Amino acid sequence: MINIKRLSCPDILKTSITPESEGEWEAKDAIEYYNDAANHNKKYKKTGKSGIRTKQSYSIYTHKTVRKKLVKMFHGKCAYCESKITAIYNGDIEHFRPKGKIKEAIPSRPGYYWLASEWENLLFACPFCNQTNTHEFKSGNIIEEAVFGKLDQFPLLSENHRLNHSHGAIYFSDKASYSQSFILEESERLLLNPCIDENIEKYFKYDDEGAIIISDNLTDFEEKQAEASIFTYALHRLPLTFAREEKVIQIKAQIRRVEIAIKNYSDSLYTTDEKKIWFEGIMREEMKILKRFMDSNQEYAGLARYIIGKYFNEANFI
Repeated sequence: MINIKRLSCPDILKTSITPESEGEWEAKDAIEYYNDAANHNKKYKKTGKSGIRTKQSYSIYTHKTVRKKLVKMFHGKCAYCESKITAIYNGDIEHFRPKGKIKEAIPSRPGYYWLASEWENLLFACPFCNQTNTHEFKSGNIIEEAVFGKLDQFPLLSENHRLNHSHGAIYFSDKASYSQSFILEESERLLLNPCIDENIEKYFKYDDEGAIIISDNLTDFEEKQAEASIFTYALHRLPLTFAREEKVIQIKAQIRRVEIAIKNYSDSLYTTDEKKIWFEGIMREEMKILKRFMDSNQEYAGLARYIIGKYFNEANFI
């Protein structure tokens, strides 16, 4: 998982503009629906053209302009596990704060319905991180099975500051009060968000077999965030671990090529200028290839940054 800079909000989701966007209209309609306590345990029904509520639920966040911007923003990768998605699957438009229900909350419904069309709440994810599935994972040297995946989970350190339908009701009408409550909930948020948490890479380290591990030197709360994120997003699932292991092999092979290129360049310092220029060019090219693994558009860039950074630190190159 790496930090991703969020792109500008698509027009269809913008708020406080004239004329009112479809996203803002839908959010206000959902707020109106859930202002009736009788609807709290029901799925949102949108007001149709006839003025009657239909079976159609949230739809604006699935608009093609939203999807295209999310795909671009995340380089076609899952926001959580960094696997490339778009070659084999459309990808899920993920609500970081779940719109329908919240597994940890009592009562679990309604969810964060007022954020269903909120740009800041939308991410791009693979089905294995975003949905629940039975996954194999390693527990020591034993392979076990369990159900993991985010779906409607949004764990907090405590339930003291959990936002609820009363906060949704004031989302547009009292922004100041809502923001204060939102900040309090954020202070207890356990799931890491790649668009919010700027130092997200500090939470994890990786071994040569591709296993994701909670980093050292974290605070108690940060350790809880790292642990919750690994298990909620199923970042320890076996096929993903194998894919990361393959990336480690590629990175280490390139590191070896860099080492050879550096040695050849060092040896060339005592020969002709022509050889020196030749080997310097090779060294620079091999280094460029290595650094490319860390680019935001590459699969498992977080892993690459850890492995490469660790190598250079241990080699006393930086």
